[in-house]
Amino acid sequence: MRGEAPVWQAPWGDVYVTKYDLVSACLVNRQLSHVPPSGGADTSGQRSAINDWLMYQEGHAHTTIRQALQRPFAGKGVSALAPVVAEAVELLVSRAAFSGTVDVVAAFTRAVPERVICRVLGVPAEDMPMLRAWSASIRAILDTGFDDAFGLGASAAEEMSIYFIELLRELLAQGEMPPLLVGLPALVEEMGLTVAGRNIAFLAFAGHETTVHLLGNMLFHLTHAPAQWEALRSNRHLALNAVTETLRMESPVQKICRWPLQQIELDGREIAAGQLVVLLVGAANRDPAQFADPARFDLARPGRQNLAFGRGAHVCIGRALAEMEGKLLLEAMLQRWKSMEPTADEAKWMDNSSIRGLERLALRLG
Repeated sequence: MRGEAPVWQAPWGDVYVTKYDLVSACLVNRQLSHVPPSGGADTSGQRSAINDWLMYQEGHAHTTIRQALQRPFAGKGVSALAPVVAEAVELLVSRAAFSGTVDVVAAFTRAVPERVICRVLGVPAEDMPMLRAWSASIRAILDTGFDDAFGLGASAAEEMSIYFIELLRELLAQGEMPPLLVGLPALVEEMGLTVAGRNIAFLAFAGHETTVHLLGNMLFHLTHAPAQWEALRSNRHLALNAVTETLRMESPVQKICRWPLQQIELDGREIAAGQLVVLLVGAANRDPAQFADPARFDLARPGRQNLAFGRGAHVCIGRALAEMEGKLLLEAMLQRWKSMEPTADEAKWMDNSSIRGLERLALRLG
């Protein structure tokens, strides 16, 4: 597609963009809206929970929600979360068998981000199974189409939002906010409890789901590139490079959607206002025009910007936390194990075209 039709209109009308330079430009193009044409409201004016999420906002609403959610990450604020991440990593890595075959997804690539997000959002540990189930359902909904995602009525997103609205109500009554919610009282005052609670649900989903798959994908590629694992063992300062290269090679978020506010031209093709434009981030991050030998997992790759966390005003606010989790997990594994090898029945990938990640990854650790 990159070579023959980098801007391709499918028979069903959606437009798919694959080249790095085009995807990158679209991410900061103000003629492309983040808000679906319907606005997510039904005839009574009600909005779905997902439509109130930060990623589908623009203008004042986007600025207000983003400022509230990113406050803990401002400046060096994310460094205050390092002890929480380190504790989760140490606890879960130490529970794994010292050597032998381990499903690392079950053992720690899923469990670490889950434990971290619960701690920093004030969610009781016993409620994590509910969040895991809601996240799996939302992941599937977001891959089936926007009619389902933005539909009103009972859904995992609605249930998860109700949970966080009530949690936020309790936290506000107590007058003490957990680390990631210090900016929420101002958001409640500005936009109300419902919008604030729905965006905590968004933070809970996006704040751990993509990190889960980043960690699993990273271990998969290190396992299949033994020379890179040895390079990492020789120079542990390459841990952050491993995170960055994984984000490029196996982007957890594969698709980002936009809608033109008016008719536009993209690489010579006319695209109508309101037509769905799907930016294929995974393809852009493997564009040979931007990344030499893009199918190679290379810790020494020059630090060109990948698009895994987006770009521009909507760039992911949790990037630093995700990178920290990846780096600290790798450092803990390097300290504990010398070898990491695939097994015969090693990997099972999720059946999802929007989120790229593993359901299982059995590795032989020694």
